[in-house]
Amino acid sequence: MKNLEHRITSSGDPDVSLYIRERKPSEVRRGTVPLLLVHGATIPSVLWDNPLAGWSWMDRLADNGFHVFAVDLRGYGGSSRPDCFALPADETTPYARAVDVLPDVTDTIAHIQNLTGSPNIDLLGGSWGSIICGQLVAENPSISIRKLVLYAPLYSETNTRPVWLSGTGETPLGAYRNVSFNELKQRWDAEIPVENKSLWRNNGVLEALVESYVKDEATTFRVPNGTILDLREVYAGRPLYEASDISIPTLLLRGSADPTSTHGDASRLFDRIDAAVKRYTIVGNGAHFMIAENKIAEVHAVVTGFLAEEF
Repeated sequence: MKNLEHRITSSGDPDVSLYIRERKPSEVRRGTVPLLLVHGATIPSVLWDNPLAGWSWMDRLADNGFHVFAVDLRGYGGSSRPDCFALPADETTPYARAVDVLPDVTDTIAHIQNLTGSPNIDLLGGSWGSIICGQLVAENPSISIRKLVLYAPLYSETNTRPVWLSGTGETPLGAYRNVSFNELKQRWDAEIPVENKSLWRNNGVLEALVESYVKDEATTFRVPNGTILDLREVYAGRPLYEASDISIPTLLLRGSADPTSTHGDASRLFDRIDAAVKRYTIVGNGAHFMIAENKIAEVHAVVTGFLAEEF
């Protein structure tokens, strides 16, 4: 297994550079379709590649023969930060909505196709990333996506709004928000409905996820606020793409305790998708970040089984 990194320049903006992780299996089987992972609104690609020993999903995938990539979208992780991040937040407007980062995903897909020689790509988007990937597939049928996985999917919810999002109100937003380790921990802990959180989440997993941000940016890490505008639309029942335009094999996957990706919303999305092959799986005792919880093996089995299946 090889652990590789890439930096590419946005095709539409020379000031935007994108950081891409690659995990290449020891032997890439002929006909292997590369898999691209797209992160959500808060934790970038490190969610898929936790540095704590034994907790990298990218490692698990590569160990099973998958050639896997993960991108940090603009403003996140190892990708470039815009100039507006250096200004006071109240002097700026929200940065990087889903429609703005779609080119980041298409540029990454083109890079992977060029690198691997594979015309086809499997695509997985998590949480806010599910909106990006769903929109890309729905609106760009010419891009060769073989299968689509929407992890913790978000589409059109009116009955509830997660507590962490309700805290943003409806007030005007700046380009970014600062997220502290404690805020992220409190949110995650609140989603786990048992007193002993270690029954669901291994000690050290969360610390490993945010360690690089804490080291670089004192006690907080900075992420774009365009995501919040997108989520306000979702939780007002206004989807950002038309799911009936998705016709490729699609898997929806969420944790039973996830208050952000709800069963009602996932069910509506499932019903709207117009694909001959579509699946909806609920993982019991899993929260929004279940890929970094003790359910990682079950999530892995569901996703790899779907990707390996012949349709």
